[in-house]
Amino acid sequence: MTTPAHPRRTQAERSDQMRKRLLEATLQSLAENGYAGSTLSSIVRRAGVSRGAQVHHYPNKQALMLDAAEDLLRRTYRQLGEMLLSIQDEGDRLARLVDAAWDQVFSTPLFNAYSELLIASLRDPDLAEALKERLKRVQGVYAPAVEHYFEPIRETNATKADIHAMFVQLSFFLVGLATQAHLMNDRAWVQSHLDLWARQAALIMRARKGVRQPPPRPEAWPRKDAPKPR
Repeated sequence: MTTPAHPRRTQAERSDQMRKRLLEATLQSLAENGYAGSTLSSIVRRAGVSRGAQVHHYPNKQALMLDAAEDLLRRTYRQLGEMLLSIQDEGDRLARLVDAAWDQVFSTPLFNAYSELLIASLRDPDLAEALKERLKRVQGVYAPAVEHYFEPIRETNATKADIHAMFVQLSFFLVGLATQAHLMNDRAWVQSHLDLWARQAALIMRARKGVRQPPPRPEAWPRKDAPKPR
């Protein structure tokens, strides 16, 4: 009896898999070795691909780094969205979101990779400009999701602009906390500040009731076949 042969992957599938390996290797390298230590040759070795494959997908280091950063932001968006939909008690949604953002994103080694890019952009104007464009697009993706899951408490005269501002502040707060938490090494201290932000935010916003579907698919993410920056 012969074993059925597995269907051969298409060229597009093989190319996509190669790209994913490069992105994963880039994020791991950034987290472990920093921006300066993450050379193209070291990333290629870590990914187990050929230099030709790397050049085909990413002609230079910046293109690869930026796509890796965007891949991380996509994962974060998907991960937090799945968590929000899993919460049955809307009253608990805000506090759970803050905890999940910290536990699943900002306190992880992968966030160190993004931090390395932010630090490198202080001395690299081209990288800074490219990251700025990425962040604008990310804000365009996250803003509708905020309104999908949360609403302002009108009785307090809060507005949609206020809840967007609160989530911008949350991102700044978590980035700052992530860069210094290793100096504190105190989870209870970190948790107290996460809880405080959630209590402050709850004064002007609340979770929308009955949300059981994800927000519309974001249009701001580029297509996978979009030209890479050069």
